[in-house]
Amino acid sequence: NRMTTHYTHATNRSAIQIIASPARAGRPCHKKRLRPLLTTAALFAILLAAIPVFAAPSEKPADPEAELRSFKVADGFEVNLFAADPMIRKPIEMNFDADGKLWVVSSSTYPQLKPGQDPDDKVIVLEDTKGEGKADKATVFAEGLFIPTGIVPGDGGAYVANSTEVLFLKDTTGSGKADFRRVVLSGFGTEDTHHIIHAFNWGPDGRIYFNQSIYIHSHVETPWGTKSLLGSGTWRYRPDTGNFDVYCRGQVNPWGIAWDDWGQTFETDGAGGEGIAFAFPGSAFQSAVGYEKVLPGLNPGSPKYCSLEILSGRHMPDDWKGTFLTNDFRAHRICHFQLTDSGSGFVSKQLPDFIVSGDADFRPIDIKMGPDGAIYIADWYNPIINHGEVDFRDPRRDHVHGRIWRVTAKGRPLVERPKLAKATITELLESLRAPEEYTRLRAKLVLRERGTKEVLPALAAWVKAINPRSKSAEHDRLEALWTYESLDVVEPELLVRVLGGKDFRPRAAAVRVLSHWAAQIPNATDLLTAAVDDESPRVRLEAIRALAAIPNPESITLATRVLDKPMDVYLDWALTQTARDLEPVWMPTFKAGRLTTWAKPAHLSRALQDVKSPAAMGVLVEQLKGNQLPPDARNGVIDLIASIDPTKGAQTLFDLATHVAQPPMAVLDAAARIHILEALAKIAKENHARPDDAADRIKPLLSDKDESLRAAALRLAGAWQLETLRPQLTQTAEDSTELPVGIRRSAIDALADLGGPQSIDELKKLSEPSRLGAVRGLAIAALVSLDPKEAANRAAEVLVSGPTDADPSVLLGAFVKRAGGADALAAALGPKKLPSDTARLSLRYLQSQGGEETGLTDLLRKAAGLTSGPTKLTPEQMKQTIAEVMAKGNPANGERIFRTKEAACYQCHAIGGVGGWLAPDLRAIGASSPADYIIDSLLDPNKAVKDGFGGVTVITKDGDSLSGIKVRQDDKTLILRDATRQEIAIPLSSVKQQKDVGSLMPTGLADTL
Repeated sequence: NRMTTHYTHATNRSAIQIIASPARAGRPCHKKRLRPLLTTAALFAILLAAIPVFAAPSEKPADPEAELRSFKVADGFEVNLFAADPMIRKPIEMNFDADGKLWVVSSSTYPQLKPGQDPDDKVIVLEDTKGEGKADKATVFAEGLFIPTGIVPGDGGAYVANSTEVLFLKDTTGSGKADFRRVVLSGFGTEDTHHIIHAFNWGPDGRIYFNQSIYIHSHVETPWGTKSLLGSGTWRYRPDTGNFDVYCRGQVNPWGIAWDDWGQTFETDGAGGEGIAFAFPGSAFQSAVGYEKVLPGLNPGSPKYCSLEILSGRHMPDDWKGTFLTNDFRAHRICHFQLTDSGSGFVSKQLPDFIVSGDADFRPIDIKMGPDGAIYIADWYNPIINHGEVDFRDPRRDHVHGRIWRVTAKGRPLVERPKLAKATITELLESLRAPEEYTRLRAKLVLRERGTKEVLPALAAWVKAINPRSKSAEHDRLEALWTYESLDVVEPELLVRVLGGKDFRPRAAAVRVLSHWAAQIPNATDLLTAAVDDESPRVRLEAIRALAAIPNPESITLATRVLDKPMDVYLDWALTQTARDLEPVWMPTFKAGRLTTWAKPAHLSRALQDVKSPAAMGVLVEQLKGNQLPPDARNGVIDLIASIDPTKGAQTLFDLATHVAQPPMAVLDAAARIHILEALAKIAKENHARPDDAADRIKPLLSDKDESLRAAALRLAGAWQLETLRPQLTQTAEDSTELPVGIRRSAIDALADLGGPQSIDELKKLSEPSRLGAVRGLAIAALVSLDPKEAANRAAEVLVSGPTDADPSVLLGAFVKRAGGADALAAALGPKKLPSDTARLSLRYLQSQGGEETGLTDLLRKAAGLTSGPTKLTPEQMKQTIAEVMAKGNPANGERIFRTKEAACYQCHAIGGVGGWLAPDLRAIGASSPADYIIDSLLDPNKAVKDGFGGVTVITKDGDSLSGIKVRQDDKTLILRDATRQEIAIPLSSVKQQKDVGSLMPTGLADTL
């Protein structure tokens, strides 16, 4: 609701209008009639205002001044052109050096070479020699590169991402051109050219960080062994030692990394829709390969962002310092965020946009602060931004133009550009106190290049001279600590001083440094013990991850001490990951009975749950028996016992639930017993083992006074197929008294689980017309799993003769979720006359679930008076439709349609993060995609499905049919997200068939509107 007011004020040029247009509704069009373009993606009608439709580059002049006039800039700021073509073409990434020169990688080759074409992409160095705020000199430093996507100056040259490799380029003659070229790293994957390694930046620790994305698989040989990253994540490289590793994993297309003043790391995702991510060491986000448990971003549901910069320095207004800028390159805008400490992590608040452009070709893809305190923006300037929606050779691609914009604060003096490259050691050390992060970072890099012999004595004296009463004293010491780290020199005394500071932020940063130095610090464990007990959750978070770097069995017992203080999502995740990282070290010692330093039983329980080891079984059972676990930890222990050993675990848990455990144990409350029964029912389908006396012991629970316990017991009796309890299940299902529907439903489902002819006969009786409506529907739904044809005939009777406004979801859901069920229902309905309203309600239910049951959908469409199949426009019809929607589209009407319950657009699509997660966020779709692509997507959803949004249908060995978007898969489990946003975990051992089904947006959705 907060965003709606802004979104609805669209101009006549908005791509939004494609959806809400009356476009030829009921009017002739070249002797054919077009159905109204009011579809789920009426959705698009609420896209950010003023998003123009694409035009081919030749249709308008590529005039930087015209683009500049299109900018709406935040109050107090102004923009000027720093550089443009032909000086610079197609900039991808840029970074400043210590002299204030701007190094830019550019590619006219992207996205793919033509046959016979030689790559000739370039590194350009731009200079503002006159200090006038615009580049007056451009030097081609290197050429002949192949889609370079990252660059960072350093060590007298520059490190450049060149597809499969990282190059170090250097000018050794003073000509301004690279004459030295060395491959420093190679073996990076190139499966997808807009996912290859990119976004290079120096960290405060003297390492180079860069990203790779989801479709890339890299195996890189280094002096320290081969390093692999299968999928997306962030690499970390130390040029002086060759040390190379993975800093964090996941995000779909991570593209941008930045550090705040205290060394906390943040990233953005150019495809995942999670916004800014707080990326601490070893963290993992969506798409991380091999991770069951991942972290959320700070802005779930966001559009796709590219590059990230944190504002600092004297030129920025005070209320802008420390805020974040990132590029929504699809929606032609630069977004502004404010992050605030919250527990061990942060919360993010989106502020009004920094820049919004009405020029459809404005594509901000990199953003950096410069030596003068201004903000610099690399503008890819292109109507086509990747190759997910359009052909590699689409003629609308612009391979020529590109701009770099410069943004300054009005009425505020610029920062005097520091002269760092030739500064003295003393001057460089004093630069560590500069308010500008640009200056502090580059001062550290120059000090690193000067070497230890020259720097160390002066650095020690500088640290000693820090005034302890100065407001900046703690930050000054931290900068010095990072300088030592950049020089690869361990300085324990300074480390301990920073660890003992009053401010938690430098303490947390120092713990991260300690994790790098741990092998060289004799008392590292003692220092981390104090950090785990620190009053600050941020320090505790860093300590947990630092302990993962100390391969000692006692590290896990120290890490679990964090449970004694308040936990949050980051601490919880970090503890799990640390337990798993250290498992090869501590688990053998634990099995041998030599790891006895756990502070509390709950600490051991948590570590065992995290690693899911069979060795955990006995310990966890004893803890459960002794009632030693707090309620919030108990359910996890129950699930783990059930999953570790389904046969022995089922017996043990059932003993606990029925109070026959030996020796006698504390009585579990009803909530724990219910969870045990539910856990046993969940694993029963995969493992049919059950206690010999299960029927006798569960029978009393079938009439328990606690309704929830009774319902759980009924379901378990069915899952265990306890045939001797059939009479009691039948009696409960048929009970004519005022039994709650939930209990009767559990009994009916249990009868279905028993199976066989007798269950079929009983469910037929329960589904006779004389039965109560709710019970009849539940019985038919249960019958689907045993006799789909008979269930279909009875369901058809209900749908044909029942109230036309009745909710069909229970019946339809049972058929759709059963392999072959939808076809059986379609066959039963075929000869019957289905009321139009019932057909429409049924169609809406199917559409809300995503996917498409072709036979049933076609039948329902016919009954509703709608045509079948996708609408395919001729080129002339497409041209006329685009013209009409641009002239007559009404975004406010479109928004109203989007928000209706009947259309249910919001169930799959989100607008600026508000809505569903099964389909692309619509705020940027209209801005990034050509008009013809949008229209085709609405009328023929399967023509071109966006990456990451293809649906999957899974048929299990038990005949269940499950559909959704694949979230992740490892060697044991497939995770789907369904239309209700729930994540469904499907054991691969139970999968009979897995197939891609294209778009989950049903064909012809517009017709039901």
